[in-house]
Amino acid sequence: MRDGIYVDATRMDIHDLVRQLNENVGATVVQTMAGVKDRTSPYKWAKPAGPEPRPEVEARLRLGYRVWRTLERAEGKHIALAWLLGANPRLDEELPVLYIRQQLGREVLGAAEAFVNDTYAA
Repeated sequence: MRDGIYVDATRMDIHDLVRQLNENVGATVVQTMAGVKDRTSPYKWAKPAGPEPRPEVEARLRLGYRVWRTLERAEGKHIALAWLLGANPRLDEELPVLYIRQQLGREVLGAAEAFVNDTYAA
Protein backbone atom coordinates (compact mmCIF):
# COMPACT_ATOMS: atom_id res chain seq x y z
CA MET A 1 0.00 0.00 0.00
CA ARG A 2 2.67 2.54 1.00
CA ASP A 3 4.78 1.59 -2.03
CA GLY A 4 1.91 2.78 -4.22
CA ILE A 5 1.96 6.14 -2.46
CA TYR A 6 5.70 6.43 -3.11
CA VAL A 7 5.21 5.59 -6.80
CA ASP A 8 2.38 8.11 -7.11
CA ALA A 9 4.40 10.82 -5.36
CA THR A 10 7.35 10.16 -7.65
CA ARG A 11 5.52 9.90 -10.97
CA MET A 12 2.75 12.44 -10.50
CA ASP A 13 2.99 15.67 -12.45
CA ILE A 14 4.07 18.34 -9.95
CA HIS A 15 1.16 20.61 -10.91
CA ASP A 16 -1.34 17.83 -10.16
CA LEU A 17 0.42 16.97 -6.92
CA VAL A 18 0.34 20.57 -5.68
CA ARG A 19 -3.29 20.92 -6.73
CA GLN A 20 -4.20 17.86 -4.64
CA LEU A 21 -2.28 19.18 -1.66
CA ASN A 22 -3.89 22.63 -1.99
CA GLU A 23 -7.37 21.07 -2.11
CA ASN A 24 -6.77 18.79 0.87
CA VAL A 25 -4.44 20.57 3.29
CA GLY A 26 -4.67 24.15 2.04
CA ALA A 27 -2.24 26.48 0.34
CA THR A 28 -0.88 27.84 3.64
CA VAL A 29 0.21 24.35 4.73
CA VAL A 30 1.66 23.74 1.24
CA GLN A 31 3.58 27.00 1.47
CA THR A 32 4.91 26.02 4.90
CA MET A 33 6.04 22.54 3.85
CA ALA A 34 7.62 23.98 0.70
CA GLY A 35 9.57 26.54 2.72
CA VAL A 36 8.75 29.51 0.48
CA LYS A 37 7.82 33.06 1.45
CA ASP A 38 5.42 33.83 -1.42
CA ARG A 39 1.91 32.90 -0.32
CA THR A 40 0.75 32.73 -3.94
CA SER A 41 3.32 30.09 -4.99
CA PRO A 42 1.11 27.05 -4.22
CA TYR A 43 -1.63 28.50 -6.45
CA LYS A 44 0.82 29.20 -9.27
CA TRP A 45 2.35 25.71 -9.06
CA ALA A 46 -1.11 24.12 -9.19
CA LYS A 47 -1.92 25.62 -12.59
CA PRO A 48 -1.29 23.15 -15.45
CA ALA A 49 0.79 25.71 -17.35
CA GLY A 50 2.14 27.39 -14.23
CA PRO A 51 5.76 27.59 -13.13
CA GLU A 52 7.45 24.58 -11.62
CA PRO A 53 8.96 24.83 -8.14
CA ARG A 54 12.73 24.74 -7.74
CA PRO A 55 14.12 21.18 -7.38
CA GLU A 56 14.61 21.36 -3.59
CA VAL A 57 11.09 22.76 -3.18
CA GLU A 58 9.67 20.04 -5.41
CA ALA A 59 11.42 17.42 -3.26
CA ARG A 60 9.73 18.87 -0.15
CA LEU A 61 6.35 18.88 -1.87
CA ARG A 62 6.71 15.27 -2.97
CA LEU A 63 7.71 14.25 0.57
CA GLY A 64 4.75 16.19 1.95
CA TYR A 65 2.45 14.42 -0.45
CA ARG A 66 3.77 11.01 0.66
CA VAL A 67 3.27 11.84 4.32
CA TRP A 68 -0.19 13.31 3.76
CA ARG A 69 -1.37 10.38 1.58
CA THR A 70 -0.07 7.81 4.07
CA LEU A 71 -2.15 9.44 6.79
CA GLU A 72 -5.15 10.34 4.65
CA ARG A 73 -5.53 6.86 3.24
CA ALA A 74 -5.50 5.26 6.70
CA GLU A 75 -7.12 7.92 8.87
CA GLY A 76 -9.03 10.33 6.62
CA LYS A 77 -8.54 13.89 5.45
CA HIS A 78 -9.22 15.72 8.73
CA ILE A 79 -6.98 13.55 10.90
CA ALA A 80 -4.20 13.76 8.31
CA LEU A 81 -4.31 17.55 8.43
CA ALA A 82 -4.46 17.63 12.23
CA TRP A 83 -1.46 15.29 12.38
CA LEU A 84 0.60 17.49 10.03
CA LEU A 85 -0.05 20.57 12.16
CA GLY A 86 0.13 19.09 15.67
CA ALA A 87 3.06 18.84 18.05
CA ASN A 88 4.34 15.30 17.70
CA PRO A 89 5.97 13.24 20.48
CA ARG A 90 7.96 11.20 17.93
CA LEU A 91 9.40 14.40 16.48
CA ASP A 92 10.50 16.07 19.72
CA GLU A 93 7.12 17.84 19.96
CA GLU A 94 7.76 19.67 16.69
CA LEU A 95 5.22 20.03 13.90
CA PRO A 96 5.51 17.35 11.20
CA VAL A 97 5.06 19.99 8.50
CA LEU A 98 8.34 21.55 9.67
CA TYR A 99 10.10 18.19 9.34
CA ILE A 100 8.84 18.06 5.77
CA ARG A 101 10.23 21.55 5.13
CA GLN A 102 13.61 20.40 6.45
CA GLN A 103 13.38 17.26 4.25
CA LEU A 104 13.73 14.94 7.24
CA GLY A 105 11.97 12.19 5.37
CA ARG A 106 13.01 9.19 7.44
CA GLU A 107 11.85 10.82 10.65
CA VAL A 108 8.54 12.22 9.44
CA LEU A 109 7.57 9.17 7.37
CA GLY A 110 8.50 6.94 10.31
CA ALA A 111 6.29 8.98 12.63
CA ALA A 112 3.41 8.83 10.14
CA GLU A 113 3.80 5.06 9.74
CA ALA A 114 3.89 4.61 13.51
CA PHE A 115 0.70 6.62 13.86
CA VAL A 116 -1.26 4.68 11.25
CA ASN A 117 0.06 1.35 12.53
CA ASP A 118 -0.82 2.15 16.17
CA THR A 119 2.78 1.81 17.30
CA TYR A 120 2.83 5.32 18.67
CA ALA A 121 4.30 5.01 22.16
CA ALA A 122 6.75 7.90 22.39
